[in-house]
Amino acid sequence: MSVMIGVPIKESAVWLPRFLYQLDKLTDVSRIVFSYARSRDPTLSILQKWENETPHVTEIINEPLITPPPLSAAEIAPVYADFQEIFGEEGWEHETHFLLIDTDIMEVPDDLIQRLKEQDKDIIAPFVWCDRADPKQFFDVHCFRYYGYRFHPFCPPDPLEGEPFEVDSVGSCYLAKREVFEKVPFDNPHPHLKFCEAALEDGYEVWADPRVEILHLDAQRVGITKTPIEVLRGQDYTPPPFIKKDGTIVDDAEFAQDLIRAYVWGITEPDEAQST
Repeated sequence: MSVMIGVPIKESAVWLPRFLYQLDKLTDVSRIVFSYARSRDPTLSILQKWENETPHVTEIINEPLITPPPLSAAEIAPVYADFQEIFGEEGWEHETHFLLIDTDIMEVPDDLIQRLKEQDKDIIAPFVWCDRADPKQFFDVHCFRYYGYRFHPFCPPDPLEGEPFEVDSVGSCYLAKREVFEKVPFDNPHPHLKFCEAALEDGYEVWADPRVEILHLDAQRVGITKTPIEVLRGQDYTPPPFIKKDGTIVDDAEFAQDLIRAYVWGITEPDEAQST
């Protein structure tokens, strides 16, 4: 077993059990390390219960630098620095790769790690979808970036025909070789982006494999609106609006509940959710 998994975690109680179930299924895992930022929900208690039951070797790092209000994905470089520090600990020299995965990933293939490793790339990510319906909704924000833009309109190739290809940046879930992960720094803002930029500058390559697919919980807002969102790297940006499939715009609380019902509980009606 040669892969350490790192999971940044905060206020994930609603969907955390399903995510942890996905982790249980993965193989070729040496250990799973969580960098936990203080939460106002039962995230920690759920995680600790799972830690006592999972077959994996686990460790929870208490990250004191990040406290409520909820952390921004743009400012969590200290979390990734935690992973780099523990990755280099004595006694774990056999670990050849590091897999980063976010807690809002709801579905991964059991052989995710093996399929990414066999491509033998410096950094490689699976394709991230937010809907299995026809047509599927692709999640490009924070995952694939092109041509100097943080959000760039992106049409993925047919997964049945597509081969791995190079991209500017990946996020949400990716596998990095030991040499790359140990050497390349994470910096704010947007540490995923900065990590990939620094890796490219050092001569490493960043790839995506459309034949390996995962499902993302909070990504349905992306791909529904046809308005392209292009924001230059390093500048402030406005997140895309929360738009439901019927075209209506909703606030973030209503949007989150719709997603939780659909992807965590597998139901669609509010009345059903209240009785669950």
